[in-house]
Amino acid sequence: MAELLPGKKRLTIRGTNREIKQRWTLKTLDWTAKVVCQKCNNGWMSDIESYHAKPSMSDLIIGKDDVQIDQAKADSIALFAFKSAVVVDYLRRAEEPFFNRSTRHNFKDSLSIPKDVGMWFTKFAQPGRGEISTTYLKGNSPDGNGIEMYVCTYAVEYLVIQIVAFRHPGLHGISTKDKFAAVPFWPRIADAFVWPPADVLQTVDEFKTFSDRWNEIIII
Repeated sequence: MAELLPGKKRLTIRGTNREIKQRWTLKTLDWTAKVVCQKCNNGWMSDIESYHAKPSMSDLIIGKDDVQIDQAKADSIALFAFKSAVVVDYLRRAEEPFFNRSTRHNFKDSLSIPKDVGMWFTKFAQPGRGEISTTYLKGNSPDGNGIEMYVCTYAVEYLVIQIVAFRHPGLHGISTKDKFAAVPFWPRIADAFVWPPADVLQTVDEFKTFSDRWNEIIII
C-alpha cells in the first residue's frame, strides 16, 4: 500500500483527557523494525494487504467516486483496518495494549475481529495526508459499570477510517451524539452502498473533531 500513501505520516496518541501522550512522524507505514516480526510482516499481514486491502481500498484512497461496496469488500477493508488499529495500539510499549495477547493471536490465526468493535468510514476532501489519531477513554455507564474505549482514526489520502473498540459487561453497542453521518461498514454495511458518503471531512480541524466524537456516547 506504500505507493498509494505518499508523503509523511503523522501519528498522535492521546490519553483519557485528550492530552497528547506521543506524537511523531514516519516516512512510511513500515512497522517491521519495532512492532511486527519479519515472518508476520511478510506472511499473513502481507496477505491482508495484497488480497484484501489493495483490491478493496485503492479506489477509495485515490479519490475515485461511484464505487459500489458490498459486504465482502467491506469485510476486506475491516481486516486491514483492524490490523492497523492493533499495530498502532501496540506502539504504546510503556503501557498494556488495549487488545490482549489472546485477541491478537486469535486474529492472526483466524482473522476474527472481536464482536466489541465497530468501524466507520468517510471521505477526506484534502488529500496528500497521512493522519493517525488514537484515543483511550474511560468512564462509567448509567448502570454503574466502568467502560473503556479505544478509538483509532486514520486518514490515507481521500479515505478516513475509524475503528472503535469497547469493554463493558453486557453492553450490546454504543453510538455517538454527533451529527456527522459517517458510514458504518463493519460488522455490516448498508445494502447497495455506493462511495462516497453524503458527508465528507473538509479540513484537518474537522478530522480532529471527527477523531474526538466518541467523547460523548449513547449506550445501547
